[in-house]
Amino acid sequence: MDTDQGFPTSSLSKQGRPFQQSLATDTEELELAARKGLSFRPLLRTVRRKALLIAGITTVVVGVVAYRLATAPLTYSGSFRLLVEPVSSQGRIADPLAVTRSGEGVPSDEIFGLDYPTLLQILQSPGVLSDIVEEVQAKFPQFSYNTLRQGLVVQRIGTGRNDQTKIVEILYQGGDPELVQLVLQETAERYLRYSLEDRKTQFGEGIKFIEAQLPELQQRVESLRDQIQELQQQYELIDPNSQGGQLSENVNQIAGLQIETQRELQEQRTLYSNLQQQLALTPEEAIAASTLSENPRYQSLLEALQEVERQIATESVRFSEESPAMQALRVRQRNMTDLLNREAQQILGDSLPGGASNSQVLAYQNSIRLGLIKQLVDTTNQIRILEARSQEIAQTRGVFDQRLQQFPVVARRYSDLQRQLEIATRTLDQLLNQRETLRIEAAQTEVPWELVSEPLIQRDAAGNPVPLPQSKRTLLLAVAGALLLGAAIAVLLEKYRDVFYTDEDLQDAVQFPLLAVVPFSEIAGHPLSSSPLAYGMTDDDSKFNTSAFLESFTALYARIRSIAAYSPNHSLSLVVCSAAAGDGKSTVALHLAQTAASMGRRVLLVDANLRSPHLHTALDLLNLKGLSDLLTNSIDPGAAIQRSTLSDQLFVLPAGQVTSSSTKLLASSQMQHLMDKFKSMFDLVIYDTPHLFGLTDTNFLADHADGVLMVIGINKTNRSAALQVLNELGASHPASLGIVANNIQGRY
Repeated sequence: MDTDQGFPTSSLSKQGRPFQQSLATDTEELELAARKGLSFRPLLRTVRRKALLIAGITTVVVGVVAYRLATAPLTYSGSFRLLVEPVSSQGRIADPLAVTRSGEGVPSDEIFGLDYPTLLQILQSPGVLSDIVEEVQAKFPQFSYNTLRQGLVVQRIGTGRNDQTKIVEILYQGGDPELVQLVLQETAERYLRYSLEDRKTQFGEGIKFIEAQLPELQQRVESLRDQIQELQQQYELIDPNSQGGQLSENVNQIAGLQIETQRELQEQRTLYSNLQQQLALTPEEAIAASTLSENPRYQSLLEALQEVERQIATESVRFSEESPAMQALRVRQRNMTDLLNREAQQILGDSLPGGASNSQVLAYQNSIRLGLIKQLVDTTNQIRILEARSQEIAQTRGVFDQRLQQFPVVARRYSDLQRQLEIATRTLDQLLNQRETLRIEAAQTEVPWELVSEPLIQRDAAGNPVPLPQSKRTLLLAVAGALLLGAAIAVLLEKYRDVFYTDEDLQDAVQFPLLAVVPFSEIAGHPLSSSPLAYGMTDDDSKFNTSAFLESFTALYARIRSIAAYSPNHSLSLVVCSAAAGDGKSTVALHLAQTAASMGRRVLLVDANLRSPHLHTALDLLNLKGLSDLLTNSIDPGAAIQRSTLSDQLFVLPAGQVTSSSTKLLASSQMQHLMDKFKSMFDLVIYDTPHLFGLTDTNFLADHADGVLMVIGINKTNRSAALQVLNELGASHPASLGIVANNIQGRY
């Protein structure tokens, strides 16, 4: 194999990643289409693929149902109808129930107000049906309650609001026409008997129940009335609402009067203090001084005493105290004083104040002081009156405050008792009214229900019983159910296989653009030659498959060129990967490289699968030196790159000698340097990488490549693993990821 040792370095500048931008636009278009609504295309494709399975399941199910319908025993049906309410307004008014069920404000069409759901439940209750079973068993001993319950249908004719009738229809189905006829007759008789006798019995039981409740209820009413009366007498209650407001108003008035009294008392006490300071007398002393000032004898003695005191004052200038004249005057003064005191004692009696203030009392009081004394006495009296009034008001307020505090409790108790009395009284009145109502209804003698149609089974013109036709609806439902069952099984089977069955399934499942669909061909996995005849393919089908296979890579390369704005002035690097081993990524990388080289582009195919390299085997090249050697020994790339015999423009870099640590070198700066160098040397660089599921080798290369081609094997690649890998890879390289569907062997 020839090796090119000198590769001219291309002057191509790096492109601004138009490939990524175009793929991002395609991704946005796919996301927009996915948001338009739910697509049933995957389900339809599944149905087409599994049409035989679905058809088989449908045939089996429908056949079983049809056989069951054909071999099922004949069923006979009969019915009768009952009118359970009067039809006309005149009939309602004439009915005795109108007397008991009418009331003020009740429309005439609601006099009866029959509860149809409850009535239907009663007519189908064991208590009513058991009597019918006993009558029928006299002729058909094998007849049972379950047999009757399974075949009996009781319904009201007309379920809509505008077509509701007052007719109840009773239907019964069974395998014996004679038994059906007997059951209908006994049922009709039992329902008519219920309409009269049983309801009368119910009325009687209702009357007994009411009469049993009346004594206790009457006693409760009387007890509540006694409690209310006792409460009214104890707290003088007539109307708690008005009395409560009046009591609150009285408390407010007393509080205002108390404040006014305290204000007046404070004013009088202030006046009293001022008068007492001016007179220097207590009220008692002031009264005594006023009394003495108004006594003539006392005033004459007081004037005589004052005259003696003037003489003493005059003589004291001439004589000393030891002189006989002064001593005589002093004796006279003492005598006059004693006489004055005795006179005052005689006038005032025991009310004469004593102490140091008696001199003010005994002194002469002029008209001004007499006026002040009178005002002092009046103020004292007013203070005593106000104090007595204040004390009385305080006591009254205490009484009203206590009543006001107790009143809410009393009022609440009164309201509770009143409410209980109203409820008990209303209940008592209702029971009494209901008792009279039940008595009137129990006194009826006419049957309130009537047969609209007699109990009969369907018969032909000759009078023979006509069985019910087999249900076509059951067969149609069986067909529909079988189709749904078959579709469900088909979907479960495809979910169990968990693969992409067609390229349409792949497009619906992923959000990344599908760049190419590679059909199945016998030359897949082999090196390309100039003609398919080199592989011994002579028949037309093989030639057609090979042509389609080769054309898919031409279309893939054209798509890459169109979305990457590929031109002689731009170079491009692509990473070809897959979700799992065996998806055909190496085949896609090899044929894509050959297609680009055949169009005159310098292409480098790099075997970056350092875990399991095999490109050199497919191309019959030596693997003495390769990518691992460039990463570990830093040798010149020309020493490892080989020219392929398929095309002068196709160059291959094998994996080289693989070691346990070779894969770690893909994340090194040396690998990034080599990728940049390869891109400057070639028009197109394609990296064949290991599968992605569980490995991270490809992620290191994808970080520095212009695009990533994910190869997914149709009808082979595990769907869950592929979607997981796409989600992980798309999270880090959303704008540069494209899908290639490989190995299409036919449409399902």
